[in-house]
Amino acid sequence: MDKGDWMEVRLTVDGELAEAVAEVLSRYAMNGVVVESDVRYNDAEDEGTPYGPVRVYAYLPLDEHIDDTRHRIEEALWHLGSIQPIPDAEFNLVRNQNWMEAWKQHYHPIPIGDRLMVLPAWI
Repeated sequence: MDKGDWMEVRLTVDGELAEAVAEVLSRYAMNGVVVESDVRYNDAEDEGTPYGPVRVYAYLPLDEHIDDTRHRIEEALWHLGSIQPIPDAEFNLVRNQNWMEAWKQHYHPIPIGDRLMVLPAWI
């Protein structure tokens, strides 16, 4: 482990559980929680009702307390799962890197119509 590495905690739940899971994770993630939705809207009999997966992420600094923190998160999620079943959390190591440069590899030019293209300055 290098200084600045992180432990990512990730769960994919339905929209009903996302807020409860985010609240549990926020107790341990001092920098906040990320909620990323891929919600679609039902066009059939229940028009306008959202459905689809919601991903909830928390990032914990890797320090001497990480094992204890992970155990406490697993225990808190177990208690939440006794109310309504939730999937197991995924724990992944995220290596420290230059985040100001790393995001650029995922940014692609955006075509607008036939004659206009939005390009970032580094391309």
